[in-house]
Amino acid sequence: MAIHYSKYFHVEHKDFISKGVYNGYLDKDSLLHIDPLLLKGCKIPEFQNAYDEFLQYFKDFIPLAKFVRKTDTSDRFFKQIVKRFTLSEIPNTGLGYSTGNTRGRGISGALSIQLANSAYEIISAGLIEPEIFCLMQLIEDNMGADRISDMTLSILQKNILLYTQRVAKELNIPTKRYACLGEYFNVPFYKRKPVHFIPMCLLTDLPIARDYDEIDDVCRYNTELKRKVAKIIGISWKEYKEYKKPDWKHIILNNKECYDAAISFYKGLTGVAYDFGTDAKEQYLDILMEEILEKFPFDFICSTDVNTRNKVYEFTMAICKQFKHLVEDNRLSEVFYRKNRTPDETDWQMLLYTVADTYRTAGGFDIAITREDNPGVGEIDFHITRGTKANTIIEIKRSSNQNLYHGYRSQLAAYIRAERATDGIFMIIVEDDNYEKIKNNLAVIQEDMKSKGEYVPEVIYVNGNRQVSASNPEYHNPVLP
Repeated sequence: MAIHYSKYFHVEHKDFISKGVYNGYLDKDSLLHIDPLLLKGCKIPEFQNAYDEFLQYFKDFIPLAKFVRKTDTSDRFFKQIVKRFTLSEIPNTGLGYSTGNTRGRGISGALSIQLANSAYEIISAGLIEPEIFCLMQLIEDNMGADRISDMTLSILQKNILLYTQRVAKELNIPTKRYACLGEYFNVPFYKRKPVHFIPMCLLTDLPIARDYDEIDDVCRYNTELKRKVAKIIGISWKEYKEYKKPDWKHIILNNKECYDAAISFYKGLTGVAYDFGTDAKEQYLDILMEEILEKFPFDFICSTDVNTRNKVYEFTMAICKQFKHLVEDNRLSEVFYRKNRTPDETDWQMLLYTVADTYRTAGGFDIAITREDNPGVGEIDFHITRGTKANTIIEIKRSSNQNLYHGYRSQLAAYIRAERATDGIFMIIVEDDNYEKIKNNLAVIQEDMKSKGEYVPEVIYVNGNRQVSASNPEYHNPVLP
């Protein structure tokens, strides 16, 4: 399970949320990033002037560029521009996205020189509006939303440290003295590095891309701006969709009308903050789950003096029954129904997996839980094993699934054979009024399987409909057998 700030610092998740502080990860990146547009009009004391400070950082390139005589680091003014574009990733913010890598790359080396050259070119052309630097993900190679976020964090590090210092004090989180930017701050630490708390209102979700450098291609701002610029120069979508960053850079910097349109477009933009209420990227699902499960301990003794196969099956069955109890009696699935969202089959699979893995970890059970393993006949929802002696497979289907009966009769059996599993459990999430019909149909299938000497897996029915609170006058919560 990922380590959230609240877990590491022993503070309740709701306390972070009540203060509007992102309860980020300490051991992995999220799919969120800071959007500089969200700094506009920010009411948080430490960030009230942050947007102006962010733009001022780029305005300060103007006097330097005027004295540059040659664009290499032997020129002290050009070297200063390179230095200002050399920005390290700020540690322990839990932000950013890159496939196969949980660390951002910051800005340094050849990229810093590239950006310094661009800054000199832009300013020398008389284009001095600082907003042009906010469009770097559109016109500069190797610059995406992730790096813009890293740049923003670095430019505003003092603001963030002051904010972190205040939040840590208000939440009684232990701190250490940290020297940075010629000042001292009292902030929390993780693995000998300072933690930087980020306001939730400054975060937006990072688009999903196949790799780091494609992130900019799916940002919502870029497509809109490309269309505006394309209209000015009279090219169609079919033509401009093939344009690369150097093409857009050339067009915008060499066509005053396009440049003015780009600047006006950016100035008129309003940032869209990530909706933590819906939490489509499930940034808080795991921590909400953990807090719920801590309230409902799982009592199971996993002794070694009992047949291993039986014990693993008993553990798996106990987990499934506990899951059923949590969903039907403790409204566990409410995490999925926020803002009228309806859970799909993957949600139910992940919910059961999270329950099983959380209890396994908390109880220190010597059992492995594997999700979406593919033995060659399809992806198994997950299976629970202990060494090579015991393997219980769990298959989950919603009652509305057209392959429900096939899943029970054929699919689960194929998984059991492929994995040489010892047992299987079939869980049905009932989300309609067809429980009796499904039960009767499965009874016929089970009798046929018994008559042919086939293995007949256990079936567990879970009422997956949204559960009304017991305090509601309309409360009626049928618990399925």
